[in-house]
Amino acid sequence: MKKKLITLSGLGLALAPLWVFAQTAVTTTCSAYSLGGIEAFICKIGSILNTIIPVIIVLGVVYFVWGVVQYVIANDEEAKKKGRDRMIFGIIGLVVIVGMWGLVRIVTNTFGLNNNPSGFETPKVPGF
Repeated sequence: MKKKLITLSGLGLALAPLWVFAQTAVTTTCSAYSLGGIEAFICKIGSILNTIIPVIIVLGVVYFVWGVVQYVIANDEEAKKKGRDRMIFGIIGLVVIVGMWGLVRIVTNTFGLNNNPSGFETPKVPGF
């Protein structure tokens, strides 16, 4: 069993560069278009959220790991309960964050709003 596991992990490491180079970079950004008003505001909010969400995910992982460490090094039941609660809340937080991020990604891909403002026309008031 160990031999199969070592072989599979070695195969995964050998193919890791292929997985990395298989990623596609999104080069279309909101700054590439001349946007005005609400479109520029939405693009700015989107870019801020794209920066903040990975930081929140890292904080959730750190909170979970802090709970694991607290659970492992605890001597009494009360400290173990605190560690276990932190682990549970960390997992719940990560599921909520990643779930909402995925839901937003599904909605934007479904309606064709995938960071390409040239295909999205905002309603305008006639005469202005």
